[in-house]
Amino acid sequence: MKLGAVVILYHPDGSLKDRLLTYLPYVEKLFIFDNSENTVPRDLLADLPAPDKVSYYTDNENRGIAVRLNQAIQMAINEQFDWLLTMDQDSYFANHNFSNFLTCLKNYPENNNVAVFGVQYLDEALQAASCHAVTTNHLITSGSILNLSLFPLIGNFNEKLFIDQVDSEYCYRAILKSYKIVQFENIYLQHNLGQQSIHRSLKSFKKTKRSLHSPLRLYYMTRNYLYMRSKYQNHFPNEISELRRDLITRIKNNFLYSSQKLSLIRNVLLGIVDYKRGNMGKKR
Repeated sequence: MKLGAVVILYHPDGSLKDRLLTYLPYVEKLFIFDNSENTVPRDLLADLPAPDKVSYYTDNENRGIAVRLNQAIQMAINEQFDWLLTMDQDSYFANHNFSNFLTCLKNYPENNNVAVFGVQYLDEALQAASCHAVTTNHLITSGSILNLSLFPLIGNFNEKLFIDQVDSEYCYRAILKSYKIVQFENIYLQHNLGQQSIHRSLKSFKKTKRSLHSPLRLYYMTRNYLYMRSKYQNHFPNEISELRRDLITRIKNNFLYSSQKLSLIRNVLLGIVDYKRGNMGKKR
């Protein structure tokens, strides 16, 4: 089993190196693709162990998630890797979680028919040493391991989406081609869902955590939801309904608790307009 990894950067912070080290020792090569408009300061990647197995790529342009994934996957296939771990810059595996992940993957029966293996990131209390695999309809990009032998049969990640729903769209296509998506519920990934901040509820007046996103991110969420609904409503109605509820909640939270209300409204409306006009890819 030849395993590589890719992490996609966008203006990372000083904790990047520590996060990389939670999985770097377990992979044969790490592809780092930088979407930052300026290159990452050298000290963020300095002193990584085994620098010969780390390859850094940048063109000083944010080209989105799908483009970078496709680039890394093609490189990994050319170098005859079997599997590729895909990571966000903010995510990491604590303790021995990644080692357990690999053990579960290797022991999973008929893993050659699984397009993507993934983990859970919502409930740390579920983590355990024993493998607990369930089939699912979608996984997030971060913490997933792609079966590269099936990638040419499923097709590239959809570059029209740029960011948001890139992972789910790939999973849906894999399932429609009769491949499995498997999640190990016993493996926990430390993963951030937007910018977490404390706000007082306008309903209960209690202070609670809220995940807020930039107006630009909500543009992509809105536009890409409409795209996903048009393509997959008939095949995955429950998932599309859940995606709609999630989008409404995110828009509501950002409208109530963000200071960028006018920009939020403009971007959500523009997301609707651009979808109807067929303006996909990076926002123009």
